[in-house]
Amino acid sequence: MPQLPPHLIYLLTFISALIISLVSIPQIMLISAKKRLFDLPDNDRKIHLRVVPNLGGIGIFFAFITTCSLFLNHDSFSNWNYIIASSLILFLTGIMDDLVSLSPSKKFFAQFIAASITVCIADIRLSSLHGIFGVYDLTYWYSIIFSVVGIIFVINAFNLIDGIDGLAGSIGVLSTFSLGVCLAASGNAGGASMAFSLMGAIAGFLRFNTAPARIFMGDTGALLIGYIISVLCILFANSYNEQTTVGNIIHNPGGALVVGLSVLFVPVFDSFRVFATRLMRGVSPFKADRTHLHHYLLDLGFTHSMTVGILLISNILLITVALILQDFNPNLGIFGIVAVSFILYAILYFMRKKRMESIKLLKGQSKPTIGNSKVSATGIYHN
Repeated sequence: MPQLPPHLIYLLTFISALIISLVSIPQIMLISAKKRLFDLPDNDRKIHLRVVPNLGGIGIFFAFITTCSLFLNHDSFSNWNYIIASSLILFLTGIMDDLVSLSPSKKFFAQFIAASITVCIADIRLSSLHGIFGVYDLTYWYSIIFSVVGIIFVINAFNLIDGIDGLAGSIGVLSTFSLGVCLAASGNAGGASMAFSLMGAIAGFLRFNTAPARIFMGDTGALLIGYIISVLCILFANSYNEQTTVGNIIHNPGGALVVGLSVLFVPVFDSFRVFATRLMRGVSPFKADRTHLHHYLLDLGFTHSMTVGILLISNILLITVALILQDFNPNLGIFGIVAVSFILYAILYFMRKKRMESIKLLKGQSKPTIGNSKVSATGIYHN
């Protein structure tokens, strides 16, 4: 292949992955219908009321891997083969869970192996926190531990946020676009190409996943997206160079790390909050429930599309806060995005609480009155 300008390669990777995804996912839907491979509603945690195929992640994986294999080489990304190996492990784990359901421990073990290959063999790891919490350079083993734990947490964060039509995919597109632009501006052509490949694969999937969804990504897609985005964040933190174009947007390495975290913060914040809440109640952090941010928004009467839009705007707000605070101490940047997240959550929590109390009050008043009249849950009298 002749040497092409980087911006043209980025465009080609996006378009190629988009087309492959758009072509392959309808075939996956057809096969799923013939073989009756559906995600069945359980009238408990799952929100959808229809039988929907849940193997959309196969299309995302196929489009991403094919495109990256065509456009990435040893010069642009010397450790791409290890990313393929880790992605295959997560792909097989995800598809097994989507088809026969795996225990959390088995999924966690597969995630640990994939993260360990990435960190220990490919040597893709955070080597410094640039002053966050007073920590600068990490020793080798602290770097290994911190990076492996971080990758596993982000993988699970994207898996957990995949709860309504279009949400995980939309957050994935925002994250890959943001990190792809940052990596391209940093001169990391391989990382940027990988980001735009995944972005195209997810965008094609979203064509069939926006409400009402005709297919879900399942764990096959969610695990892959979380994994690749965590790798992209580490690549950006490591490849930041203020002498490149990115220096015009992000002014220091600490700011780069804070901005990278802000890109992930909606799924990370939601997962951390849900995990902590479940542990405080004395239940397993992996026990499914309806306490995620998207559940709260749905309880307030928002549609799936409106909920996705609200969470996307919240994510963009957090990125903006990180950019505004980047020139200060990075701890202030972390505090800023955490504070904004808690404020937004507190508003949502009390709005939902008030609505639930109102509904309970109205239901309590819904009892027979004189004659055949009664009060409905909406407070309107019917005869």
